[in-house]
Amino acid sequence: MSDGALDLARVLNPEQIAAVTHGDGPQLVLAGAGSGKTRVITYRIGWLTLERGVDPAAIAAVTFTNKAAAEMRERAENLLRRYPLPTFVGTFHRFCLVLLRRYGERLGLRRDFAILDTDDQVSLIKKALEIEQLAETAFPPRTVLGAISAAKNQLVSHDAYERTATNFFEVRVARVYRRYQRLLGEASGVDFDDMIALAVKLLAEDDEVGERVRRRLRYLLVDEFQDTNHAQLRLVRELVGATGNLTAVGDEDQGIYRWRGADLGNILEFEKSFPGAVVRKLERNYRSTQTILDASGAVVAHNQGRRGKRLWTDAGAGDRLELYRASDEQDEARWIVRTLQGLRGRYPLAQMAVLVRTNAQTRAIEEELLRQEVPYSLVGGVRFYERAEVKDLIAYLRVVRNPRDTLSMLRVLNQPPRGIGRGTQEQLEARAAELGQPLWDVLLHDDLGRFAARAAKALQGFRDLVRGLQEEAAELPLPALLDRLLERTGYAQIYSKTDPEDEARLENIREFLSAAQEFTEREAVAAAEDDTLTAFLDHVALVSDLDSWQAERGVALMTLHSAKGLEFKAVVVAGLEEGLLPHFNSGHKREDLEEERRLLYVGMTRAEERLFLTACRRRRIAGRYQDQEESPFLAEVPQELLVATESPSLFVSDRTRPVYEFFGRQPAAALPEYEVEEAPRGRPAVKRGARVRHATLGQGVVIELEGAGEDLKLTIFFDRAGRRKLLAKYASLEML
Repeated sequence: MSDGALDLARVLNPEQIAAVTHGDGPQLVLAGAGSGKTRVITYRIGWLTLERGVDPAAIAAVTFTNKAAAEMRERAENLLRRYPLPTFVGTFHRFCLVLLRRYGERLGLRRDFAILDTDDQVSLIKKALEIEQLAETAFPPRTVLGAISAAKNQLVSHDAYERTATNFFEVRVARVYRRYQRLLGEASGVDFDDMIALAVKLLAEDDEVGERVRRRLRYLLVDEFQDTNHAQLRLVRELVGATGNLTAVGDEDQGIYRWRGADLGNILEFEKSFPGAVVRKLERNYRSTQTILDASGAVVAHNQGRRGKRLWTDAGAGDRLELYRASDEQDEARWIVRTLQGLRGRYPLAQMAVLVRTNAQTRAIEEELLRQEVPYSLVGGVRFYERAEVKDLIAYLRVVRNPRDTLSMLRVLNQPPRGIGRGTQEQLEARAAELGQPLWDVLLHDDLGRFAARAAKALQGFRDLVRGLQEEAAELPLPALLDRLLERTGYAQIYSKTDPEDEARLENIREFLSAAQEFTEREAVAAAEDDTLTAFLDHVALVSDLDSWQAERGVALMTLHSAKGLEFKAVVVAGLEEGLLPHFNSGHKREDLEEERRLLYVGMTRAEERLFLTACRRRRIAGRYQDQEESPFLAEVPQELLVATESPSLFVSDRTRPVYEFFGRQPAAALPEYEVEEAPRGRPAVKRGARVRHATLGQGVVIELEGAGEDLKLTIFFDRAGRRKLLAKYASLEML
């Protein structure tokens, strides 16, 4: 390849050039951490356009986060300059949304369907449980939603789920699944899982649409391929076929989303899905020191589920890793903050991060950062667009856009209070069910005289409010419409300007107005294709918590999952203990344990120059101190790459009860014998469907019983930990 217009030899290494200049057919690019995968994708877009003369409208690039997509789009713009951008650069969900907005009516969708967030989904699950007469205590809504989501990720319809359901839990979830889908339709709603599944259905079953899309799309580039689930793999296959022009970029060592449906087999067995694919490796790292690469590589090398690669860099060896063995979480927090303070002369605070396995670990660290007056940014709190007052305004806009969106209507029917009480709402819902109509049609066409005079007047007022806003929506730009909405509803007046919490809510309302203004200026869509209101609602539905994270706000404090894709000069990975990392949920399964190891690998490879690890001798859990054992992953770090120090007050206990008992693991052979506390005699009989609590696994529902007496085994579906099988006499369960 000659240097040509792009001068690839100046900006890319030989392996990157090979991936960029790949001809036709499928290729898999195994891109190690920090090896420049985004650069490869954007330069491939540039090479196809500038060197091969491919129409940018025939190219699409998809990834998993808006943040990654924005970076990809910006780089492509800088590269192509006077040429138009590819037909699509964005997330899987946004890609599917474009398809469904354009062709969804062929599947029976309204063009103005709403995208439901998690809270909306939970609300519908609760309603489905109520209709099916199933108690939330036995069937926690989020647990049921998780089971339904897992089925949808496998493209299992409610009919198919019902046919294959075998145990107590699944048979009842099947009923809820069917009811939930019916409620989704009544609310003119689509959830995130359905967006992928419906796009697959559209492409696979509608020959005309499938052929039209495939004829237009000649080259597809997919980032983070290790994070794809079965439905997303099917989507890719429907778009390019088995031998089409696909460039998939990913790293099996960074696959950390198995718990939400990602299938590592998609990248490990890529050639089975795309026969004849070329596989290339990017092993040169441009981020970390060789010491960090060697240490993290030695850890992940213990995994069996990987293709294998060895990262290298010419950045030099760098400093050794530091491990601090703390007495407890307060001692750990003090050491972490002291270490960060010591680095302030070398790095800006925004270039330092503390990574944890669970959100609960941040409390002690936050308190110490506040105590030492160290600015920090906590990533992963409540999303801006999920705050109650913001969700209220979004619901109003959704009702204005589509008043048959029953879920949104119920949210704002009496918000702010206008005299429509719970009884009136239930009467309205009952009337809608009786007529088989949405609530809006009842408000429009039914006799409101059947309601009490005060309630009827309030309902009529709400109806007139929505109709008035609909008329104004046709004339006013989005920011002006929001101003009018606040004025006509009096929504902002329900918050006091003297209450600090209310003032924060008012700030959020003002920020929402700013977001609408910025969107209108930046990304307003032509009315012929889609109206600005719909485009804005789609935008807020697809934004994630990391998209708005601002690094300049101080030390980053976040979970390991949230840190993926980021990089910092100095990183602390805190809490390398059994039960935390690896997490107790990983149980005995090799696949789960390997995912925990990959999670640590992701955390370690976020560091550019300095990497610190901590482990506590004891940690307060649920108000009580528990002895902790070091993570077995620490033993996998080459000792010559590690400097270890211990707290002067390192805690030593008599250890009379093992934390391992709760984690479902056996202590290492070198550890002393532990006493096992038997379950109390005379405990109540456990029945299928019973709601129980385990000391560490939390609450769950008993779905199967096997054996009897001393040999009784229980299969329990825990809200957080999923399915677990326990020996009843040792489980120490509390009946709820």
